[in-house]
Amino acid sequence: MSTALLASAVNAEAIEKNSEAEKVEKITVVGSRVPGRSIQESTVPVDVISAEDLTQSATIGGEVGGLLQANIPSFNMPRQSNSDAGDIVRAAQLRGLNPDQVLVLVNGKRRHNSAVISAESKLGRGAAPVDFNAIPASAIKRIEVLRDGAAAQYGSDAIAGVINIVLKNSSDGGNISVSYGQHMTDFKPTNESINDGKTKILSLNKGLDLGNGFVNISGEFKDRKSTNRAGFDELPTIGFAEWIVPVPASGSPEAAANDALAGQKNYQSGDGEISDISLAYNLAYDVSAEATLYSFGTYADREAQGSNFFRYPVSAANVTSVHPKGYIPTSIANVKDIAMTLGLEGEYAEWELETSLSYGSNTFDDDLKNSINPSLGASSPTSFNRAEYKYSQTVFNLTAAKAFDLGYIPLYFTAGIEARNEDYSTKAGDVESYIAGADTSKRVGSQGGAGLRPEDTVNEDRNSWSVFIDGEFDLSDDVTLSTALRFEDYSDFGTDTNGKVSARWALLDGLALRGAVSTGFRAPSLAQSFYSGSSSSFGDGGSLVQTLNLPVNDVLALANGSSALKAEQSVSRSLGVVYNVDNFNLTVDYYQVDIDDRIALSENISIDNVPDVRAIRFFTNVVDTETKGFDVVASYDLDAWHFMAAYNKNDTEVVNNPDNAVFGIEETNTFETAAPDDKIILSSRWSNEIVSVLVRATRYGDTTRVFDFGDGYEPTQVYSPKWSVDADVQYNVTDDLSVSLGANNLLDEYPDKSIYDISYFGNLPYDGGISPLGINGRFVYVKASYNF
Repeated sequence: MSTALLASAVNAEAIEKNSEAEKVEKITVVGSRVPGRSIQESTVPVDVISAEDLTQSATIGGEVGGLLQANIPSFNMPRQSNSDAGDIVRAAQLRGLNPDQVLVLVNGKRRHNSAVISAESKLGRGAAPVDFNAIPASAIKRIEVLRDGAAAQYGSDAIAGVINIVLKNSSDGGNISVSYGQHMTDFKPTNESINDGKTKILSLNKGLDLGNGFVNISGEFKDRKSTNRAGFDELPTIGFAEWIVPVPASGSPEAAANDALAGQKNYQSGDGEISDISLAYNLAYDVSAEATLYSFGTYADREAQGSNFFRYPVSAANVTSVHPKGYIPTSIANVKDIAMTLGLEGEYAEWELETSLSYGSNTFDDDLKNSINPSLGASSPTSFNRAEYKYSQTVFNLTAAKAFDLGYIPLYFTAGIEARNEDYSTKAGDVESYIAGADTSKRVGSQGGAGLRPEDTVNEDRNSWSVFIDGEFDLSDDVTLSTALRFEDYSDFGTDTNGKVSARWALLDGLALRGAVSTGFRAPSLAQSFYSGSSSSFGDGGSLVQTLNLPVNDVLALANGSSALKAEQSVSRSLGVVYNVDNFNLTVDYYQVDIDDRIALSENISIDNVPDVRAIRFFTNVVDTETKGFDVVASYDLDAWHFMAAYNKNDTEVVNNPDNAVFGIEETNTFETAAPDDKIILSSRWSNEIVSVLVRATRYGDTTRVFDFGDGYEPTQVYSPKWSVDADVQYNVTDDLSVSLGANNLLDEYPDKSIYDISYFGNLPYDGGISPLGINGRFVYVKASYNF
């Protein structure tokens, strides 16, 4: 096995250095603990995004989440807009399930989640997702995606699957690249040709030989300007008193100040500005003939902005002497993300031993500018710190593995223990961001979301530990059986035991069946149990109101149906066919995932006993769901051509009857129909020594958006399927220097225009909450890359 693995590693290195080298079998780690197990031999479906896919991606800004969406049929990551933290930390889905139901690994080690909840996003609402874009794309060698339940193998969160990001490990050479891009689009709602979203990226990767080891370092700097796809303002009608309180009398001077804004572009809808620096390293050093010390880590520092809804000049949300023409509160997030792992692996008494210690933290400092606390009058500041959120985890692992022969049956056995500590803490915002001033006719708190009060801050932690065993049996030359069993104990909600059985049966040369059955679970995150904050959200009649997000143990939440959170419980089943002959590969996999006690953010529950607050919400376990679907992935290599076609069909249903006051039509829509019901990817790449051309077409299926504005007013829109075409042409000027020209959404497609009821009086002509296309139109870029 060691000899075969070494040969594969040498060949893989040659491929990276020479595009004409012969192809070798892709080797994967995730999904199987057997060294050298290929994805064709895996008992469960695994996709691998290669270094070539990463280099020539035709995505917006080379984002890691965009790379996954472009290559994985069941992966979905919409570009949220006007979604508070959802604009800054983008949530992703696998198989239509929540972002926090996918376990993310880096080099096989558990990655930490972000500190902030996506409370205003549509897809991924209520999750604290892993921030994929905190990892520089220049540091990634490949990405492995396991599309199957794997909690018995890897622990909590792996209900939908596992994404393993493998860092580069070359000991010499390197690459430096610079790219520039922008959106170039014809925006029909305002009949404009718009060039915006200017994006500059500088990235570096370098491998260094340490004699008995290597260190590979990467860095990336990104600067992106904002985009705006707002429409012309038709002004709120008199029924929307939450915008304009008191409602100015028709023809009065007060009304004239608002009326003067009619026909203008007053809102901001699209991507916010981002300035981002990210670093990564990957190191290994042989301390003896039997032992290797390794370490890897990442660091990211981001300042990002997101826009809130426009506040009109004469309204309860403004003081005209401060903002005479109205204003858009702008959220500013300062996000710091740190991760580091130190480990030792080697052989002792014929056992492969590995131990590691990992630490990861994410800090989200939440600021506002261009805002006001109207109740404080003209003396109010216009910039505020609303809160700071921090999440950290420390993980210790110890595993032992050995190959045995049980009679004539080879067995690869692995056992291990894991201990984890998690900590979640919050800090209060500026006093002026939440206090009530003297003017009782005005709103209280900073607009765009009031600050966190000292009495609402938390500092909570928990401990967990687990033991697992994993066995993979070659029952014959044609049959492989894999089993796993894991026991976990959490200090806050108790214990859980999960198992998995999967198998592969080679029927004929190149044709095999595979299937799996597993149970799984997801522990409620500390943020879901203890998150507290406020935001502007939709209330009765579609009006803009302040909404409180409350911890589940809050007195007001308990009075409205809250209770302590339980762990989600799942049962996953999959059955697939693998066909692999010569240069043609085809996989077809059916899956079903049943989840009980799913954790969801409740509907906005109207209240009238908290000053200037109209609604509350909290997390709850009231939902059971059933997800069914299938994936088809085919690839074919013919001389200089590589073709790929993929299809995913996915359907989720709420199978119980939850309390409509807590989980109603809007959240049912979030779970069942807000994500595309299917997705098609068709791509081809042609290359020779001089030129490489990538063309990809992606079709996103139907999506549906439902609002509940009270009194039976439930505007609903079904968005029709849309195709997006991406292209990239790379020209090798020399052996080491290449230039690329590419476009994402080349044909400048947009989702269907929103119906009037949900377009906010023409201000938001496109829904920025659910469409995987986004609402920014065509993105064009040029890139230069130099290998050394």
